[in-house]
Amino acid sequence: EVERELYDGREPDLMGAMESLKVEFGLTSDDMLTAMGKLLPIQLELKLPGLLRWLRTIGAHGVAFCPMMPLEAAYAAEALGIPSVALLTTAGPGSLERTMAEMTAAFGTTEEQVCEAVRAYEPHHMAVRRLKDNFGVTFDSFVEKPFGRMGVLRHSRVTLVTTSEELQDPASDELMEAYRRDGVEFVAVGPLLDEAGATRAAGHREKISEGDAASHHADGAAVVSQVKAAKAAGRRVVLVSMGTVITG
Repeated sequence: EVERELYDGREPDLMGAMESLKVEFGLTSDDMLTAMGKLLPIQLELKLPGLLRWLRTIGAHGVAFCPMMPLEAAYAAEALGIPSVALLTTAGPGSLERTMAEMTAAFGTTEEQVCEAVRAYEPHHMAVRRLKDNFGVTFDSFVEKPFGRMGVLRHSRVTLVTTSEELQDPASDELMEAYRRDGVEFVAVGPLLDEAGATRAAGHREKISEGDAASHHADGAAVVSQVKAAKAAGRRVVLVSMGTVITG
């Protein structure tokens, strides 16, 4: 509805019509990581016009965004000259570094092969140049060294991490040095716990019905009720958080 340039004539999916773009650009034989690396600036170029229209319509003074997906909010803020804040709901700056290593192994490829395939894909570079010329933004490729660096975080005034310092994934010295050079500041704020009666956005889902939302809230209410009963009985309660990004 907002990003019509991307979604008109293409099938929406969790990654933003990425499967349709793979077909459109003849990349159906590529693994997901390589295809995303090639297509992300092309996808961003299609997303930005509609998002910029919407942000101007509502008179946005700032943007909060996920630095993993989708990324267009950070670039839209840059194009409009308004501040942005990243909310990282995985286990800290080292989490994507670890995820990338696991994904390349799962797809039977290597970091070097993915990076080389993206560097050799001319439509990627053409889109990067158009983004600069037409929107004034500099695209940050996630396949540049160090692998697992979220380059988009350089746009953020501060990056809020929804876990504690102690529970973050380890990060390599090379990765943290790259973030220091970019001026990225991470602040571990701990898990974002709901207040009683709060309504969630339903987690990591492409679509959700009103019935699903009601069921999700009801399930949460039952857990809270059990916790309160345990506390009233003098029992100790331990919260084990598995993270907030892949919930729902």
